[in-house]
Amino acid sequence: MNTVKAHCQTPVSRDNLYKLRLSRSETEGLSLRDIRCPYCGFLVERVFSDVTGHKMVHCRKCKEEYPVNLGYFRRANRQRKHDGFHCHRQKG
Repeated sequence: MNTVKAHCQTPVSRDNLYKLRLSRSETEGLSLRDIRCPYCGFLVERVFSDVTGHKMVHCRKCKEEYPVNLGYFRRANRQRKHDGFHCHRQKG
């Protein structure tokens, strides 16, 4: 009654091993970014920098399920622009 079930792992085929190795080599130069739940801030998923499109995500903490546009959760490089009110020059 209190026995623990052994987890059976099936062997991976050579074709799938090749695909896994190829996928790893394709992601070597990419960076990871975190997708956090907009309701509670919990880390929902980590995606690579080249991922685009929509994804249905589920937060394990607050149990919300919602679609996410991955383009909205990208980190943009901040570029300083002169907007007429703020001058970013050093006064010497």
